[in-house]
Amino acid sequence: MHGFLLLDKPEGVSSANCVYKLRSKLSTKRIGHCGTLDPLATGLLPICIGEATKFSNYATNLDKVYEVGLEFGTETDTGDITGKIVSKSKFIASDQGIKQAIDNLKGPQNQIPPMYSAIKINGNPLYHWARKGVYLHREPRSILIKNIELIKVSGNIVTMKVSCTKGTYIRTLVETLGRNLGSLATMISLRRLEVGDMQLNQESVTIDDALESLVEKILPCDVMCQEMDRIELNSEDAKKIRNGLAIDYNAPLKNNRLVRIYTESKIFIGIGEVSEKYKLLPKRLLSTN
Repeated sequence: MHGFLLLDKPEGVSSANCVYKLRSKLSTKRIGHCGTLDPLATGLLPICIGEATKFSNYATNLDKVYEVGLEFGTETDTGDITGKIVSKSKFIASDQGIKQAIDNLKGPQNQIPPMYSAIKINGNPLYHWARKGVYLHREPRSILIKNIELIKVSGNIVTMKVSCTKGTYIRTLVETLGRNLGSLATMISLRRLEVGDMQLNQESVTIDDALESLVEKILPCDVMCQEMDRIELNSEDAKKIRNGLAIDYNAPLKNNRLVRIYTESKIFIGIGEVSEKYKLLPKRLLSTN
């Protein structure tokens, strides 16, 4: 049993607990998730099974799309409604002013990760230190907000849609929006709609689905690598790659140096990397056992 499941994660359940439940239901220990969603968040959580775990980091690196709910006038210690209110302010802004402030968030920016996050410092995640009342220095990270659009305004409650690169903290983006409008803001809901080319659709599953439904919706191991160039190798070169050897390769590539490798019979072998010296080297390969 190898491949990916597109899980629609429910609210109030951690990503890790989703994995634990699926391990029991599918009777296999080799299961993980690609890109953590907080318990408050819902939506697309790619689950990797068996050999697909070798490609989980590629899914984590893909762009994401979220639907975000936020409330102006309040800020919490966690950046969302699960936290303790630390500050309040008046909020007066027109719909047009909100839309303009949202539009201004588009593009590259440096973002300081929140203390309530899983980034590790001194051997422990930041949330470990935050719960002890210890607030540490965090280096800003470069992110890109590819698109952001206003969906709805209802008083001081706003819904928007955000397309962003990996490593973007939506809670921090929400706080930035509030401050840019001379107020405060906190996230009240988050739903992940897309990861790369993967979307919540008829192929999605829930943790309560029956075993048969889960098994029939497992997607192939290469589903999270579709942004890479695809190459096919003859049997001799495919054998060399599977044995860990490099081969000559000088065909032009549209994207980066990482490629999806297939045999002449369209069987996915794994991921390779083309060097500057026009050599194709194996990077992540499916087991032949």
